[in-house]
Amino acid sequence: MSEPKPQGRIVVIPFLHGKLTADGKMSEPDIYFIMEKWLERHPEFRGREKEFRIVRGHMHLPGGFRTDLLRVTKEFSPDLADYDPTQDADLYEYFLSKDQGDTQPKLSKIWIEQCEAAKGIEAEFGTQKALSYLIGDKFISFLEAADDNAEFRAEIPAFVAEIKTIFESWQLAEYLEIARQTEPFDPSFYDDEEDAEMERQFELRKSAAELLLVERAKDWLLGE
Repeated sequence: MSEPKPQGRIVVIPFLHGKLTADGKMSEPDIYFIMEKWLERHPEFRGREKEFRIVRGHMHLPGGFRTDLLRVTKEFSPDLADYDPTQDADLYEYFLSKDQGDTQPKLSKIWIEQCEAAKGIEAEFGTQKALSYLIGDKFISFLEAADDNAEFRAEIPAFVAEIKTIFESWQLAEYLEIARQTEPFDPSFYDDEEDAEMERQFELRKSAAELLLVERAKDWLLGE
């Protein structure tokens, strides 16, 4: 049975959420890559990307693991009125399944597909969006995961080499100067001073960790 269509919009990709991999890492649905594959299958919607909306939220898996909750809807149009998302479920079925499963894609396949997705994002939305996706999100997160996973560490040089075929050095350098920057902490959002201070301390620790990751990304991507 297909998911009911929301009033005024059509569900293109139903709710997806992350899964825990066999080594305890969280594998999140790559919504831009999925959409790129969907558009390849439905090329008549190329150039109409503004009609689609990515709906974002969060949920917790059993065990308390927090993950993204995503789906894609589209403005109503007669040419998609009878669309059934299950016909394209093979593009994202892993993230729909209730079973975690033991079979995971090879790491090399993951980052190769992410690089391909970045090329599509650059073509459709520009270089900054592609840099934010591939460097600010995927590559820096890959570096973080490599801290305690030898398989990830072994893949970094090949991942870096592929990134350098997509972006120029000056583009990487400019982006890495602003990567993962956050807005200044605003205590006015909190009624309680103690809560505000606890959150400020948390944000400071998080910012410091992010800064270290960005510096490591610079070493890999800008070094000789």
